[in-house]
Amino acid sequence: MFPNIPRQLRRIVLGLVVALAALPVAGQEAVSFALDWVVNGTHAGYYIARDKGFYREAGLDVTISRGFGSGDTIKRVASRSAQIGLADTGAIIASRANDDIPVRIVAMIYDRATLGLIYLAESGIKAPKDIEGRAIGRSASGATVNMFPGFLKANGMDRSKIREVVVDGATLAPLLMSGNVDAVLEQSINIGKFRRAAAQQGKTALAMSYADFGLETYGNALIVNPVTLGEKPEMVQRFVAATLKGTAYAFDHPDEAIAAIRKSNPEVDAAAAMDELVTLKEMDTNAELRSNGLGTIAIPRLEKTRDIVTEALSLKRKVSVEDMYAPGFLPKTPVMPGAK
Repeated sequence: MFPNIPRQLRRIVLGLVVALAALPVAGQEAVSFALDWVVNGTHAGYYIARDKGFYREAGLDVTISRGFGSGDTIKRVASRSAQIGLADTGAIIASRANDDIPVRIVAMIYDRATLGLIYLAESGIKAPKDIEGRAIGRSASGATVNMFPGFLKANGMDRSKIREVVVDGATLAPLLMSGNVDAVLEQSINIGKFRRAAAQQGKTALAMSYADFGLETYGNALIVNPVTLGEKPEMVQRFVAATLKGTAYAFDHPDEAIAAIRKSNPEVDAAAAMDELVTLKEMDTNAELRSNGLGTIAIPRLEKTRDIVTEALSLKRKVSVEDMYAPGFLPKTPVMPGAK
C-alpha cells in the first residue's frame, strides 16, 4: 500500500486513513455500545444489524466493543464512556441496590439467565456441593462471578472450601481443558466451544445453570444511563428497534449472522458461535415473546428477579421497578423472528 511514498509519510497517511474510518458517517449519530463479554454467537444480532445497515437506516453509526463482564459494562455505561451496554439483570439490580450506580434497563435480551458453571463429566461433579474442595476458574468480574455467592447461599455451600483461580475470560476454556481447575464460572449458553475442546480430548463438557438451583432470573438486558435517556431518548429508541430487528434477522439467517461477526472478529469459532446463537434463539422464541415481541419485559417477572437477587446476595435494599427499568423504549410494532 502506498509503495512510492516515503516510510514516515506513509505512516502519517495510514494514520489519517484509520482516523477517518473511525469518524461517524456524515448525517449519522455516533453511538458506543459495550458488550457484556468476549465476542460470541449471542452477539450476532448487533453485528448483523451493523452489517445489513439496520443501524445506518436508523441514523446511527454504532461502534461495538467487547465486554469484560457485566460489572465492568455497568460502570462504563454509568460513567457514559459507553452510551449503551449489555449486562446481566442480576448484576444491574445489585449495582443499583448496593452502590446506586445510575443505569436503567430498556430492553430484555436473554429471557432467562444462563449464569452457571461448566465442567468436565470426567471430574465426577454432579451437584453444586461437589465443587467444594476443588479448584474453579473465573474472571475477575462479570455476572456469573457476581451471582456466585447467591448460588452458594441457595445451595448451602462454603466458599472457603473452594479454590478460585482468576484469569481473563478468554482463557477459561484452555484452563479447564488443561486440568488446572475442575470447573469454570461461565454462562451455560457458551458451552459450545467447551464441548468442542473437550471432544478433542475424548472428554465431555457439561453445564450447571444457577437457574436450575434456586436462581431463576431474567438474563442480559440493554442498559442506558438515565442522563442519556433524558438527553437522547429518540437515539435510544432507534438503537433498540434496530438491535431487535438485527436479533430477529440473526435468528432467521444464522449463517449470515455468524459471518457478520467473523468479519471483524475472525478469532470467533464459527461452530461454537452457531451453537450459542441457536441456543439464544430457542430461549427467546417462547410463547410470551412470540406474542409480545423480542425485548419484552414482564413486570411481575422483573419483580421476582429482583426478589431472588436481593435475597441471594443480601443486598442493602430492595430496589423499585422504576430504579432498574425505564419503559417506553421498545418498538410500537413487536419484533419477532419469522415476521415478514
